Amino acid sequence: MSDLPRALSELATPDVETLLRAVEAGRLACPPTTAALVGLGLGERASALHALLGTLDRGGVEVALRVALAERAHRQPPRLDLVWTGPEAGTAPTRDTAIVVRQLFERARASVLVAGFRFDHGEELLRPLHAAMRDRAVSAAFFLDIDGEAASAAGAEAFATQRIDAFFAENWPFGSPRPDVYYDPRTAAPGPPWASLHAKCVVVDDRFTLIGSANFTTRGQSRNLETGVLIEDPAFGERVAEQWRSLVVAGLVSRYVG
Repeated sequence: MSDLPRALSELATPDVETLLRAVEAGRLACPPTTAALVGLGLGERASALHALLGTLDRGGVEVALRVALAERAHRQPPRLDLVWTGPEAGTAPTRDTAIVVRQLFERARASVLVAGFRFDHGEELLRPLHAAMRDRAVSAAFFLDIDGEAASAAGAEAFATQRIDAFFAENWPFGSPRPDVYYDPRTAAPGPPWASLHAKCVVVDDRFTLIGSANFTTRGQSRNLETGVLIEDPAFGERVAEQWRSLVVAGLVSRYVG
């Protein structure tokens, strides 16, 4: 089962079920075209699925989809941990946000992706990440929200560069190596309309994913009431990381050059 082509084995289970229902009901002709797969809401995944399914008749497509669903039934379920900042009544087991973040950085062996967080006094929290980059050649990519906005559209890039310079000055005193940094150029441009990079997640080694509300700030890590979930699941982790990486490939985010 583990040899299923990646385009299908990593497709979300609801999407596989949607495909199978469409084939069974005759709403998806076989072999399926890319346009037909896009019409089912599969977006950028349609091309990869067409490469896999585009030569199969209806019976072949049904077999492939049923095998994919059977593989899900026997897959190790993801491990979920509640992550928490703030007072506790002691009624449910939780893990402290700041401790979880540092442990994630300490265990990294290949890659770290950090997206959407605000920072202040980040030295202590980010020190284990710098050590992983320095000692184990771990690659790191940050997707940062730009706080504030430029005075004009023409000055948006310079404003973003200034804000990211300030991020490194205030939170990364370690020097080289430094993470690659990306930002959504809309977040630096004057509005209206306004935009922000509001999603918050950490993905380590495309296996461990932390999604939650706590920023990398003193308040977010120690004083606020914040909640999140730590998910150990390679298929999910890779999908989350690829979602961000696809923004880079598509040119939808800008790379900081400092």
